Amino acid sequence: MSKLLEGQTALVTGASRGIGRSIALALAGAGANIAVNYAGNEEAAAKVVAEIEALGVKAYAVKGHVGDSEQFDAMVKGVVEAWAELIFW
Repeated sequence: MSKLLEGQTALVTGASRGIGRSIALALAGAGANIAVNYAGNEEAAAKVVAEIEALGVKAYAVKGHVGDSEQFDAMVKGVVEAWAELIFW
């Protein structure tokens, strides 16, 4: 059965906990590959990555503070470079 977001990729900010985590898991459940953004809690981000991968999609953690434009730009560039073959523009 095809999922609504199968083959798509999402960068979810603040995805290591709370609402961001819930959004990341919902998108993954719909078939999207997820870049899990976190600002400081690498362990929590790794747990979310494992939960997402258990749903059968790709995931990885990417550190960066979205309030810092340089960090944000580097984070987005890193996601695009790492998953260029997964991202459809």
